[in-house]
Amino acid sequence: MGIPDSSGIQVMANDAGAQDATASSQSPGSDGNITPVESEPKDYIDPKEERAFLWRLDLFFLTIGFLGYMFKYIDQTNISNAYVSGMKEDLSLFGNELNYFTTFFNIGYMIMLYPSCIIISHFGPSKWLPACELIWGVLTCCLSVVTSSKQVYGLRFLIGLFEGTAWPGYFTLISQWYMPHEVALRMSLYNIAQPAGAMLSGAMQGALSTNFEGVAGRSGWRWAFIINGACTIVVALAAFFILPGYVGLTDAIFSPPWLTRSQPERPNPLSKFYMTDRHIEIAVARGRRVGRKPQIGITVKSFLRCFTFWQLWAIAIAWPVGGNFTPASYFNLWLKSLKNSDGTVKYSVAMLNYLPIAGQGLQLISELLFSGFSGYFGVHLPFLLLHSAINIASQVILIVRPKNEGAYMAGWYMNYIGAVSTMLLCSWGSAHLQHEPEVRTVLFASGTVLAYIMSAFIPIAAFPASEAPNWRIGSKLYLAFALVAVVIFIGIHFGFKWEEKKQQKEVVKEELAGEPDDANAGVKTVSLETEK
Repeated sequence: MGIPDSSGIQVMANDAGAQDATASSQSPGSDGNITPVESEPKDYIDPKEERAFLWRLDLFFLTIGFLGYMFKYIDQTNISNAYVSGMKEDLSLFGNELNYFTTFFNIGYMIMLYPSCIIISHFGPSKWLPACELIWGVLTCCLSVVTSSKQVYGLRFLIGLFEGTAWPGYFTLISQWYMPHEVALRMSLYNIAQPAGAMLSGAMQGALSTNFEGVAGRSGWRWAFIINGACTIVVALAAFFILPGYVGLTDAIFSPPWLTRSQPERPNPLSKFYMTDRHIEIAVARGRRVGRKPQIGITVKSFLRCFTFWQLWAIAIAWPVGGNFTPASYFNLWLKSLKNSDGTVKYSVAMLNYLPIAGQGLQLISELLFSGFSGYFGVHLPFLLLHSAINIASQVILIVRPKNEGAYMAGWYMNYIGAVSTMLLCSWGSAHLQHEPEVRTVLFASGTVLAYIMSAFIPIAAFPASEAPNWRIGSKLYLAFALVAVVIFIGIHFGFKWEEKKQQKEVVKEELAGEPDDANAGVKTVSLETEK
């Protein structure tokens, strides 16, 4: 035990006592996560104060992120609604223009993913993300004045280019501000904006196209682009004041990424109305608690270094293979094929749009439940395997195609749960890459790139529209993906276990190499603040 002297200095009697007071310890979590526990007095946070900080961060940061991603998704998909609401006839689109609209968007989106990783680490997310959101909001408004398909191609490419910054950028911010056990749920709270946007998009686009038709001499679909873009612009302007920036204590110093590494960005000064200096201190202390390094400028060299990490490759590949919900996109084609006994169509156009909303709602709820329980119990693999079991059952039902229509429809609905694995994988990788902020950032972009590549080519072969609703390949291919995903998930689990043991051996080796030569070398002192 330490013996305090009259000057307020506690002298440690031995090395063990010194380590108890000043050294950080490591305890493996139930998921194999190594969580450094900092015991320095300066890092102590009152639990009530920390809960208040977390609530404040959720209220402002996640809300603006949710709204931004919801309108991003609407801006991404509104071209299809416009196409069936008069755009096709007004612009004389009678070929494959709609497919090209999506292709040009996807090309721009994928081009921006990796450059944005480097740019955001230098300019800072509180500047870069809202600026890009503002630009694509303006470009969305510009779609309201197009007169040819070529103009749409150019605008869709640029919209995709700037939208490519959002998803990986927000995930990087979440991985910087939240603890490992908090990340999965927050990522899901952000990501459920996609199904929420999908549910809102159809209803909103239909109402705008109907009620605004002919107003001020414009078609309803043109007004839809104006209002979609205006909503995005409002959210972008608010984001300039709300996005907190990275967790750091020094001012941002921009320098060309190919020359040097800039310092961490100071949290956004415009967000001080809710994120005070004390809140920043809490965020920094929370980061030290888990040994998290601050985000610094990514150079070309450090960017390429990220691809030497097996974690990046394993999770990026598991991302599109495990996120096995593509068949759900063709649910409405099966519904449209159903006939009554007298040969009439079974579902009206309205029902064809309403029935998939239930699946999107199921996706939303399942993401929250899986991520919430994963964070609560501190494990990822069991929930990934549960997700895979549901996914495999879904694909088997779609392949067998039972005569009972309700059972077959259940197979379609179960497939919407396939999106759950993405959030679990992102939070899993984030928890095991606390010391590698650059790798985390590039990981989120890499998984997105592979997912877009797979979604661009494989569904065309697996679910050709000409074969609907009796696809030859279809769910058979995605069943194989689901089985492969199980193997990858288990492999990642044991890979993390191996990394954990390797880190523990390195810690022991360093401790043995640093043992003092004499008994007095281990005497340490800790300053204690005297009461006034």
